Amino acid sequence: MSIGIGIIGMGVISHYYVAGFARVGQCKLVAVCDLNRAKLAAHDAGPVATYLDYRDLLADPRVVGVVINLPNNLHFKAGMEALAAGKHVCCEKPLTLSLEEAQILAASAEELGLCLLTSFHRRYNLHLIAAREARLFDPAARDIRAVHAHYDERIEDHAGADTWYLNPASCGGGCIADNGPNVFDSLSAVLGRLRLVDVSARYDETGLDVGAQVELLTGGGIPVTAHLSWDYAHGERKDIVLEDSQGRLTEVDFLQDSEGFKTSLYHEYEGVLAHFAHAIQAGGEYGADGVDAARLVAQCYAMLAAKRAPAANKLVLGGRLVKLLRHSSHARGMTLIEARSRCVRAGELHELVSTDQAGLGSGDRVDRVGFIGFMEATGAGVIDVGDTFHIGDQAIGVVLGFDECHFPNHYNILISTDRLLTASDIPPATPGAAVRFEETV
Repeated sequence: MSIGIGIIGMGVISHYYVAGFARVGQCKLVAVCDLNRAKLAAHDAGPVATYLDYRDLLADPRVVGVVINLPNNLHFKAGMEALAAGKHVCCEKPLTLSLEEAQILAASAEELGLCLLTSFHRRYNLHLIAAREARLFDPAARDIRAVHAHYDERIEDHAGADTWYLNPASCGGGCIADNGPNVFDSLSAVLGRLRLVDVSARYDETGLDVGAQVELLTGGGIPVTAHLSWDYAHGERKDIVLEDSQGRLTEVDFLQDSEGFKTSLYHEYEGVLAHFAHAIQAGGEYGADGVDAARLVAQCYAMLAAKRAPAANKLVLGGRLVKLLRHSSHARGMTLIEARSRCVRAGELHELVSTDQAGLGSGDRVDRVGFIGFMEATGAGVIDVGDTFHIGDQAIGVVLGFDECHFPNHYNILISTDRLLTASDIPPATPGAAVRFEETV
């Protein structure tokens, strides 16, 4: 008996799913859903039910499993609702936009005993399967010095009418969010779990990543490079290239023998549907591959963000609390000096004072203050107006300025806070607690 499957979202990729049902006997298409009524018209005269709201599709008793073919930012919500409705889920890549969401979705599927599969169609490519069966990727059988994967395309050609691909909020980013999961999964399917080593990216005028080079490492220490692009000017390139110790190259071309644009997808999506049907019957598949791809995508973007962060202009100034203060005043009469930075020597003591008076500058009077305590600088450095002040791991506020009414004994370092704070209001404030002033990025 064929398993009843519904498709949620009739965008450009749905065409390959619909075509695949005709050649995969283990499952059949019983329902489709899209907000755009025109996209459902092809099924009006047949046995396939049509819905405008996917919740109605999820209520259809003939639907055993669903294919989620929505914009990427909707995968998590639709996936959770489908699982809650008791449906098995096959989700277009990426599984979710964040690693945390992917983990929650996978845990929910396992708890409910429902299949969760990410549609990594490239792992069903006939040329990749043949290479794997020939042990082309087995380092015990072949001399492999390095692996190179290419996933190059012009995104406008592939997105078609689904312009949400070009919106980072919907897609999750650029080529790393879109192409990354497919290439990471294809590599992991033949080489095992991969570790991120480094990543670099090219950006368009809007800041979107349109090209990337991702350096990875297999568990056996083989270096792997994934080349991704959204602005490829030569059609498309989808392959994995093996390099041996003599520099000889062996290519597995996903597009070999495919006549016409995207025609390789037909047999690949047949593989997706056959796998989905088998997973529903066999059980035990809860989205691990989708979670692993989400891990690598998240790590890539985190590493790129760290690289793009402005370089620090100074060392962090650290210290420790040597005396706590727990009183406040609404008429203290401190005055902000003109200087916007102060040099501090190791061993100097200075007083830490909070204030909720915002927008003050040189010469202004500060009356509303909360006394936090005295700190000893454990190293020399510079404190600037605008630095973020921490006690332990808690950010307390930013430096508003300095008062020198007790100088040369010590400065009052005024910290701008939302409300007046004393040591009693800050749990990490204990004698000996670490403090630091960091440049605010």
